[in-house]
Amino acid sequence: MRFPLKNLVGPLTVIAALALVSTADAVVNIQSLGASARSAALGNAFVAVADNGDAVFANPAGLALVKGRNLAYTNVSLLFSGIDGDNLGQHVASFTQPLGSKMMLGLGYERIGSDLMSENGAFLSLGYQMSRNLQLGLTSKYLFWSVDDFDPADPLSGESAGAIGVDLGVLWTTPVQGARLGVMLKNVNKPNVAADVAGSLPSGAGELPMDLAVGVSFNISNSLVSVQWATRDFTGDSSENRLIVGGETKLAQGLLLRAGGSRIFEDDTSGDLNAGLGYQWNKLLFDYGYHIPLDLTETNGTHRFSLAWHL
Repeated sequence: MRFPLKNLVGPLTVIAALALVSTADAVVNIQSLGASARSAALGNAFVAVADNGDAVFANPAGLALVKGRNLAYTNVSLLFSGIDGDNLGQHVASFTQPLGSKMMLGLGYERIGSDLMSENGAFLSLGYQMSRNLQLGLTSKYLFWSVDDFDPADPLSGESAGAIGVDLGVLWTTPVQGARLGVMLKNVNKPNVAADVAGSLPSGAGELPMDLAVGVSFNISNSLVSVQWATRDFTGDSSENRLIVGGETKLAQGLLLRAGGSRIFEDDTSGDLNAGLGYQWNKLLFDYGYHIPLDLTETNGTHRFSLAWHL
């Protein structure tokens, strides 16, 4: 049985964790789980929103619309006791820095895993404002993983490797009032993050597929609605298609309510549900997001907490 790392954060049992590190399909699924609590609460329907540091992970074109320097950190807490003492979790950090009036630099780091293994991503992004209504973005990232030396007989035990990947993004403010279109191509160069250990793994193991996300967001009064179509392995034979819908509304001054969900159309899987809150106080923004996969309800889901600071 094969378990992608996203199911760990969903999370599973110790047996699933051991299966994860012993199969080729386990290698690096970073960037597919969402970053901050806000984007996660929207179901990760964020490609056409991308208006904060999460643009580094969701659509670098959105960086061109971010105002000033911003620093953010997200921690994921798991409501699950099946992997006691293994420190399973996810950490995400981002920073934005203006480079003149039309360009924004974004830095990001993401770690997901446990003491037994981890997958990591270091991101450097640029967003450029081509015109008032059109922004372009480019991300260069180093994706790397490591596995503890737990079993000499396992081909991944004690191994580590990584590779450089490239993402491209576009954000367009349409003639329709309040509507924006976002497009993101992830892993354009299809990096192979297991090339250094390919001799002990099946052919093609560790090659990350190119993913495509296309979405539209609508700002209506004090509310936001975002709809996104995401295709994993866009140019391959085993693509997975997901429809994602998310929304956000202002309840009171500084207080926001969010919800989102997705539907996967392959392998009879059902998708997930998400909800959350946001509160802004001066230059600080606190966000909370809850996620539960509908086909893994026994895990009790995950809690995501974010703190962002406008410097």
